[in-house]
Amino acid sequence: MEQENKPAERGKLTMEIILAIDGGGSRTRCLAIDRSGQILADIVSGPSNHLLIDGEIVKQSLAEAIDQALDRSKATRADVIFLSAGLAGVDFDGTGAPEMETLLRELGYEKVLINGDIVIAHAGALALKPGVIALAGTGSAFFGVGLDGERVKVGGWGPIYGDEGSAYRIGQLALRGAASGYDGRGPETALTVELPRALGLAEFRETVSRIYVGGMESREIAALSRVAYEVAEAGDEVARNLFFHAGEELAEGVEATIRRLKLGEREVPVSYQGSVVDSCRLLRDRFVERLGRTAPNCKVVPPRFEPVIGAYLLGRKALGLEMDNGVFAALRRNERR
Repeated sequence: MEQENKPAERGKLTMEIILAIDGGGSRTRCLAIDRSGQILADIVSGPSNHLLIDGEIVKQSLAEAIDQALDRSKATRADVIFLSAGLAGVDFDGTGAPEMETLLRELGYEKVLINGDIVIAHAGALALKPGVIALAGTGSAFFGVGLDGERVKVGGWGPIYGDEGSAYRIGQLALRGAASGYDGRGPETALTVELPRALGLAEFRETVSRIYVGGMESREIAALSRVAYEVAEAGDEVARNLFFHAGEELAEGVEATIRRLKLGEREVPVSYQGSVVDSCRLLRDRFVERLGRTAPNCKVVPPRFEPVIGAYLLGRKALGLEMDNGVFAALRRNERR
C-alpha cells in the first residue's frame, strides 16, 4: 500500500499552479491555472477594490477566492508558484500596489505581481503584444503599450471628469435625452417611458427624487445603459445616437493614446474590453468605423482573452516561462467567456 501511494505523492509534488486574479469594486475572480494553460478552477467572490471597500472585506474576498480555487483544484498553497493579480484601485504605474502586495503576503503568498486592472485587460486582449485597448464598463479608460514597452494611459478620471464612452456616461446621457424629450426641448423618445419603468417608477418625473433624494450610485446609473440599448435596438433614434456618440468617444480616446505613444505610421493593433463594447453592437460598429476613417493605421481586433487570463500571461512572463501555441490553445479551450 505504501508503494502505491508514492506515485501520487510524486504527482502532487510536481503540480505547479499560477493563481490569476481580476479584482474589482463588485467582485473578485480567481483562476487556478497550471503551466500548460489548463484552467483547474474558476471562482468568484466579493469586492476587492481597496480604495472603495473596507480593508478587511478586501482581505476576506481575496482569501475566499484563493482558498476555494485551491480547494477545487485539489491543490495546496505549496503548489502555487506565483500569484498574479490585476486590481481596481491600482493604477497602471503601480500606484497602490505595495499595500496589496503586503495583504497577499499576509495571506501566505510571497511570489506576487500586482498590476492595475487596465494592465491585465490589455495583456489579455492583445496577448502581451504592443498596441492599444479601450476599456469600457461602468467607467472608461484607454491604455497603450509601445514597441519599447512604454506605457500610456488616457482617461480613467471617473464620472465627474467624464468617463466618455462608459456605461455611466451612456446612462447619464439617456436621462438627459429623456428629460429633453419630456420637456419638448428635444425629440420624443421611448427612453422617457422605459427608464422609469426599469427603475420601478410610474412616471419620468419620479426619477428626480430617485436620483437626488434616493442617491443613485454610479453603478445604478450605469445599469440604465442596458435599458437604453434595448430602446436603441428597437429603432429609437435618440437612443441610437447615444451609442453612436459613445463609439466616437471611445475612438477619440484610442486616437489620443496612439498620438502619445508616437507610433507614427506603423500598424497599431487596437482591441477592447468591458461590457459596453462587448455587448453593444451599435457602439462597436461606430467605434471601428471611426477608427477606419481617422486612424487608418489601426487594426481593430476582438479581444483574444479576458482580463483574468491577462493576469495569468503576465505571471508567466514574470516567471520567464515561454508562451507557445499549446498554452494559448489550452487557454482558449478552457476559458469561460
